[in-house]
Amino acid sequence: MPRRRRSPRTLLAVAALLVGALAACGDDEPSGAPADCDRITDGAVTLVGENLAWDTDCLRVDEATEITFTVDLRDDSVDHNLSVFGPSGREKTPLERGPITQTLVYDATTSGRHEYVCDIHPSMEGELWVDPAR
Repeated sequence: MPRRRRSPRTLLAVAALLVGALAACGDDEPSGAPADCDRITDGAVTLVGENLAWDTDCLRVDEATEITFTVDLRDDSVDHNLSVFGPSGREKTPLERGPITQTLVYDATTSGRHEYVCDIHPSMEGELWVDPAR
């Protein structure tokens, strides 16, 4: 039985489908900060912890920024802290019973996704996106 030749259009369509499928594969990490992240513009941010939640779950800052977190822990008689970690390192405040205000300095020296969390309340979490220097 003679072999049937495929038309160039069919081959192009198959190639386009394969390229599209391969482009969808890859790293599950998002490639950048979500559009609704709160931007830290002056190196200072207040993070409020109340009812076992932070008041924001996404922050964004430029690389090479020293960030001063003012941590306003409002839950009465509940221990909390702030732990920030990622490609730039790890810093954290001590566990303390609220209400209390803490301060944490974090040097955002490396671009990429960082995280922040209360060590004993993992539902109190957020992302800190450090944008590459321009």
